[in-house]
Amino acid sequence: MISQESCAGIIRHIKEHVPGDKAQVMEYLVAIEDHYAVHPCRKEVSGIIASLATRSFSADEFQTFMSRVKNPDTITESVLSSVILFLDNRDAGSALQELLFILPYAEDPYQEPGKFLAFRDFIEYAYYISSFTPDQDLKIHPYLNSDILFQYGRICALKEEKEMARTIFVFLSRISPVNTAILLELAEILREERSLDEFRHLTNLCLQYAWIPEELARSYRNMGYYLTETGDYAGAATCYLMSTTWEDSAVTASELMFIREKSGKNLDISFILSHGREILDERNIPFGPNPEIIDLMVDYSDELKQDGDLFEARKYLSLAKALELSDRLERKIEVIERFIEDYTVF
Repeated sequence: MISQESCAGIIRHIKEHVPGDKAQVMEYLVAIEDHYAVHPCRKEVSGIIASLATRSFSADEFQTFMSRVKNPDTITESVLSSVILFLDNRDAGSALQELLFILPYAEDPYQEPGKFLAFRDFIEYAYYISSFTPDQDLKIHPYLNSDILFQYGRICALKEEKEMARTIFVFLSRISPVNTAILLELAEILREERSLDEFRHLTNLCLQYAWIPEELARSYRNMGYYLTETGDYAGAATCYLMSTTWEDSAVTASELMFIREKSGKNLDISFILSHGREILDERNIPFGPNPEIIDLMVDYSDELKQDGDLFEARKYLSLAKALELSDRLERKIEVIERFIEDYTVF
């Protein structure tokens, strides 16, 4: 196995030998990409290639470059990672500047929906098939192009271009129908518009579809917001406290303080913690993650283990455990880790 130090050395070598003549940079990067196309450090190399390409090329030159490399998707993913980093820092301008290099590969938000679907992960695909039982063969596109469009939607929302953001998220919600990240962004627009009934509907779907802990936590915070706005302070406090099971957030503390001020009462935290399931059941709100998704992750992990894909098997079991937060899966993870230790050559 190649060490991180080895990859770092390769990156330094690539940087140090970038031609001073800009006209030679494309040939240099194409040659580098070709040389490391199947190398264990390919991902790291693609990252530096993407960074050098977006700094050195115009948008048209970048397209020419992408047409010549062996793994254009890996370069695209590296640029997209930079976009996401800028967005997470709420730097819409830098995010857009970077995204423009790969925006031509995004799905068209004005095309007719229903011709194909795209899923972030096999778990979303499996859940969609098992829950919606489509009666026709599905045309499945890789999710990368949808992800580019999703990040563009986030940029539009951050730049207050709400109608374009809505167009993008509505389109994406049709081609990636159980994608909680998309629904959460669409819900944010509805929150700002005070469309509370639609906001509640999308939040219900998020609680049903969520399989990433942070997205489940955000879904509970959204339900807490809805219940606060409708005057159900006990339910709201319960949802905010539920969200801390999967993610700590400064929003939770500030919202609980707001609820105390609004209701004029101290919250009985111990009562909420001991009766949380009953409180949520009374409001038809699920208590915890969707058990169907947990079962899918565990079953898929078992299949991967049988096929010898131990790292992926461990990944899905770990995701299931992070959602369920119980000890029942710990032994299965330990067994896989023992297999990895015994049979993997490092």
